[in-house]
Amino acid sequence: MKKRTEWIKDWFFPAMSRETQNEIDSLNVTTIHYVSLVVGVVQLISLIIFFIINHNRITDSEVIGAAIRVGLSVFLCLLGYFIAGSLMKRPDTVKQHPMGVKVFIGGFVILLIIWSMYVSVWNYINHQQLLTFYTVGLILVLFVKLHPAFTTTVIFGSYILNYLILDFGFEEGVINPYNYLMFAALSVVGAITNYRVTVGYISEKNKANLLNDSLEIIANHDSITRLQNRYALNQHVPDYIGNDICIAIGDINSFKAVNDTYGHRVGDDVLKGFSDILVEIFPADSVFRFGGDEFLIIEKNNDLDGLNAKLRQVNERFSTLKISDVDSKLGCCFGCVTACPKDPTEFFEYLTQADQLLYQEKQKINAKR
Repeated sequence: MKKRTEWIKDWFFPAMSRETQNEIDSLNVTTIHYVSLVVGVVQLISLIIFFIINHNRITDSEVIGAAIRVGLSVFLCLLGYFIAGSLMKRPDTVKQHPMGVKVFIGGFVILLIIWSMYVSVWNYINHQQLLTFYTVGLILVLFVKLHPAFTTTVIFGSYILNYLILDFGFEEGVINPYNYLMFAALSVVGAITNYRVTVGYISEKNKANLLNDSLEIIANHDSITRLQNRYALNQHVPDYIGNDICIAIGDINSFKAVNDTYGHRVGDDVLKGFSDILVEIFPADSVFRFGGDEFLIIEKNNDLDGLNAKLRQVNERFSTLKISDVDSKLGCCFGCVTACPKDPTEFFEYLTQADQLLYQEKQKINAKR
């Protein structure tokens, strides 16, 4: 019994992420926009043709009534087209005001159903089929993805209300209740199935995208410092070609001694602390772990003085960094060049120049000891 209850609950209230809900709403908004356009154009053309054919009877009540019915459908289509179009131009609205978007979608659906019921009453009185009512229901089942609880309430509610109005309000025709309710049930099942299939597809797509993003982060970022790695640098190289850039390659002074004295765990903490300082002073997308204790910084300008000023801040911050068990003062040094590489080969030549300048700086530091 408990499993059956859970199955029913899951059928009518399927669990999904906020992202999936937003995508469903966006899909419905887009569907309403384009379906309203197509149906509105068809109805408008039919209205024009109707007036041309009946131009001699333009004042007849029958002609006026038909024009009002078609005109209402054109108005609803215009309403749906422009509101949905406005929401499509502001996609953030779906995320920021999801309830408002749902009210629009649900309200538009209810207005369409009310219009189809109004037309069906006229058709019923004149001994015609309820094609408009069924057609609107079919369009909703095929194209609009509505929440199962809302779908069940609206479709069954509209069918029951329409039946009561037609069967008890008028005596001109007869409705087979079994076929009528069977069609209602099939509409509900079809709409819910359509919704659940769409939700399942979007959910799986989002999971795949999340997995791909995670794999991309793993492939492009160093596992210890979370900085971009050499593979990520290769992805950025085309952005640097033909542009002025400043390149700085730096490393941590006496890092090998830290590792040998305090162990690799403490060494990792030093690397993390240094990388945190770098991304506080430089944009994260301009900082790379180049290898070992070497770090690369690339700024898209030729302001070498500005770069050196930032690097002094890095050194000042790093010298005051407190790492557990490390009682020696930490320090770093850099080699910097400005460049405007013409091709990838020249870009990597500039990296070599910066690395050589770093080596010279380290030689100076070692000579002072």
